[in-house]
Amino acid sequence: MILPLFRHELRSCLLPTAIISAVVILYACVIIGMYDPELGESLTLMRDAMPELFAAFGMAGQGTTLLEFVVNYLHGFLLVVLPLVLVAVLTSRLVVRHVERGSIAYLLAQPVGRTRLMLSQACVLILCLVLLAVALTAFELATAHVMFPGELVASDLVAVNVATFCLWLFLSGMCWAGACAFPNVSAARWAGVAVCTLFVLVQMLSGMGDELAWLADVTPLSLLDPLGVASGEVGAVLGTAALAVLGVVLSSLGIVAFSRRDLSV
Repeated sequence: MILPLFRHELRSCLLPTAIISAVVILYACVIIGMYDPELGESLTLMRDAMPELFAAFGMAGQGTTLLEFVVNYLHGFLLVVLPLVLVAVLTSRLVVRHVERGSIAYLLAQPVGRTRLMLSQACVLILCLVLLAVALTAFELATAHVMFPGELVASDLVAVNVATFCLWLFLSGMCWAGACAFPNVSAARWAGVAVCTLFVLVQMLSGMGDELAWLADVTPLSLLDPLGVASGEVGAVLGTAALAVLGVVLSSLGIVAFSRRDLSV
């Protein structure tokens, strides 16, 4: 890792990370505040009236506990799409923008290898996702403690958010691999994001009816089962671990591809 470069890039990535974190935390606090029996009955009526729509956004069931409520209304869609937006922005800043503007020439002129250079950039992306996960967990625990004391087990929420973080690793690996591998700037910026968006859309379609349920088996997002991880189910833990491993492998392949690229600088 190149510490001066790491610190410089981290400072440039903190603002978008803070913005997405604020939005995610706002949604999380609002959803926790919605955990109310009377409002729950209203949501049930709405879900019964539009079951396909709620299922498409990962809200098929309300759940009987605060943890289940939060997972159903937050982790099924919002905590996939919003972090994906952050990953797209950061990947563009850390890789594509340097190539597009030609500043990559100044970085490559330093007495460091490409692998070490890109590893430093990748560590910035991962750290930003870690900051997002830590901030989200802290505010969720604080909000739940204030509004519903004793309703949320901290270890269960941490397990759920760790599982979701593994999904973020997969999404970041996909976007990182595309940004590093494609020589065309537009393709590098959007190829990985497009594939991840396709996975999200397929996952949404799989909840639109029984005839489309098979689509859930063709997207890696189906490996995520936060509640299963919280309850210690082996299959859920293995699926989550597979997402994390895929993310690391894709990021590594992206670094290798970048180290072998013919850059016109």
